Amino acid sequence: MDYFPILELPKEIQALVVERVAGNSFTDLYGLRASCKTMKALAERSRVNHFYVVLSVSRRLNMPPDLFKTCYAERNPSTLSMKGVQFFFTFNHQEG
Repeated sequence: MDYFPILELPKEIQALVVERVAGNSFTDLYGLRASCKTMKALAERSRVNHFYVVLSVSRRLNMPPDLFKTCYAERNPSTLSMKGVQFFFTFNHQEG
């Protein structure tokens, strides 16, 4: 079986592939980053964390605070919803 080197793809396509893998699960994202230096560099690019589903992380696993901050900075939808709930209950807003 012949393998197609991902680095021969345009940078936009490389980013889309990594974003799709990163969005699957926490394990897939870190597996991708641990596979080689090239994949780690691709995974550290901007917007990869935008597609990551933070809600899929088990509460038993301690999500690194830096990852949460990066996801929030990239306007990750699941991170924004978690922060919204936190702010809602922090300021004691109640349905009235």
